[in-house]
Amino acid sequence: MLGTLIRKEIHEALLSFRFLFGALLCLVLIPLGVFVSSKEYEQRRITYQESVRLYTERTRGEVSTAMQAEGFRPPSALGVLSLGLEAFLPNKVTTSPDGDFRVAKEMETGNPDSLLFGKVDLLFNIGFVLSLLGLIFTFNAISGEKESSALRLIMTNAVPRWQIIAAKLIGNGFVLIMPFLASVLIGVLILSLSGAGAVFSGPFLPSLAVVIAVSLLFILAMCNLGLLISTLTHRSITSMIIAFFVWTVLVLSWPRISPMIATMLAPVKSQQVHLAEKTMVRQAAERDLDSARRTLFDRIVVNELGLSLDRLKTESSPRAAKAKAAFGAAREGLERASQERLRSQLDKLDREYMNRQKAQSTLTRNISRLSPVTSFAYIVSEVSGTGSLEMENFWENSRRFQGQVAARLYSQQRHEWYGSAAGPGAWREDYDAPGFDASKEPVPQMIYQPASLDKALQREWPDILLLCLFNLVFFAAAYVSFSRYDVR
Repeated sequence: MLGTLIRKEIHEALLSFRFLFGALLCLVLIPLGVFVSSKEYEQRRITYQESVRLYTERTRGEVSTAMQAEGFRPPSALGVLSLGLEAFLPNKVTTSPDGDFRVAKEMETGNPDSLLFGKVDLLFNIGFVLSLLGLIFTFNAISGEKESSALRLIMTNAVPRWQIIAAKLIGNGFVLIMPFLASVLIGVLILSLSGAGAVFSGPFLPSLAVVIAVSLLFILAMCNLGLLISTLTHRSITSMIIAFFVWTVLVLSWPRISPMIATMLAPVKSQQVHLAEKTMVRQAAERDLDSARRTLFDRIVVNELGLSLDRLKTESSPRAAKAKAAFGAAREGLERASQERLRSQLDKLDREYMNRQKAQSTLTRNISRLSPVTSFAYIVSEVSGTGSLEMENFWENSRRFQGQVAARLYSQQRHEWYGSAAGPGAWREDYDAPGFDASKEPVPQMIYQPASLDKALQREWPDILLLCLFNLVFFAAAYVSFSRYDVR
C-alpha cells in the first residue's frame, strides 16, 4: 500500500503547476548561479596571480634582511559553490623583522552594487529558493486533501496513518529533488567546460558530494516542516499563510538577527582599536629597550672602561675593541630578551582578540542554529573554504610565512648600536651575517595550504547532526499531529 500511495503522490505532484514552477526555477537559477560564480572566481584568480606577479617584479633584486615580504591567499576554487565570507576574508599578509606580521584585505575590482543585493550562488539558491519550494510542495499536503475530501476517502481503506504521511514526504521530496539534482549536474558540466574549477581532480568532487548530501538533508527538513504545518491546520489558505510566515522568520529574519544579538551580548573591539593597542605596546617596548641599552652602555663602556660615545667612535685601541665586544655581547642578550617579551605581548593581544572573535562567532552560531538554514549555510561555506575556518587557516599560514622569512632573512641581520643616557643621539651600524648574500636569495613567496575537507567536517559535525535532528523532529511532530487529525 505504501508504494501505491507514493506513486499517487508523485503522479499528482508531477501534474501540478508547482512542479513546473519548481523545475523551471531550479533549471534556470542554479546553472546560472554556478556560471556567474565561475566567472567571478576567474576574476579573483586573475587578481591573485597579478598581485603575486607585481610583488615578485617589484622586489626582485631588492631582497634584504630588512624587507617586508608579502604573501597572498589564493581564492578558493570551491567558492563557486558558496561565496561565503570571501568578500571579507583577509587575502594578504606582510611580514616584519620584529615578528609582528600584518594581515589585510585588498579590495578587488568588481561591481560594488553586487554586495548590496548579495550573490546568487549555490548556497543562496538552495537556502532561499529550494527552502521555499520545499514548503510550497508540502504546506497543504494534508489540509488540502481534507478540504477536497480526498483524505477521508483514503482513510476508508484502513490505511495506516504513518504510511500516508511517509508517502507524502517521499513523493513530494522525490519530485522536488529530481530537478535539483539535474540542475546541479548541468552546473557541474558548465564548470567543466568553462575550466574555472578542477572539477574532476583534487578536493572538488568530494566537497561537492558533501554539499549535495547536506542539501538533500536540508530540502527534506523543509519538506518535513511543510508537512508539520499541513497537519496543524485544516484549510489550505491557513497553511499557506503560516508556511510563508515560518519561512520569513527562519530564512529571512533569524539568520540576520542572530549576529546582532551576539554582538550586543559579546561585543568585540574593532580591528583598528586592536592594531592601535599593538602599536602602543610596540612603542612602549622600544622606549624601554632604548633606555635599558643606554643604561647598559653607561655601566659597561663609560663607568667600567672609561670611554665616552665620541671616543668609542674614533678610537681603534684595544680598550675600544674590548668595550665594543663587552657591550655588544650584553646588548645582544638585552635585545633578544626584549624581542621575546614584545613578541609574547603581541601574541597575547592577538590571542585575546581572536578568542573574543571566536567567542562571538560561537555565540552567533549557537543562537542562529534555531533555524535549519543557518546550519546548512555554515556547512556549505566551511566545506567550500569560504567560512570562518578559512580565517583561522589564513592566520596559521601567515604565522608559518613569518617564520619562514625570519629563518631565511631576518635571522641573518646583524647590527651594532651604541648610545649614552647623557645625550639623545646614538650610533648604529647595520650589516648582514658573514657569508650571507641577500642578492642570491629568491623573493619570499607564501605557499598557501588550504584547510582540508576533513578539518571542515570536524568543525561542522554539530550542524550536520542538527540537520538530521530537524528532519527527525519535524517528521515525528507531523506524525503525532496527524495521528490526532480529524479527517472529517
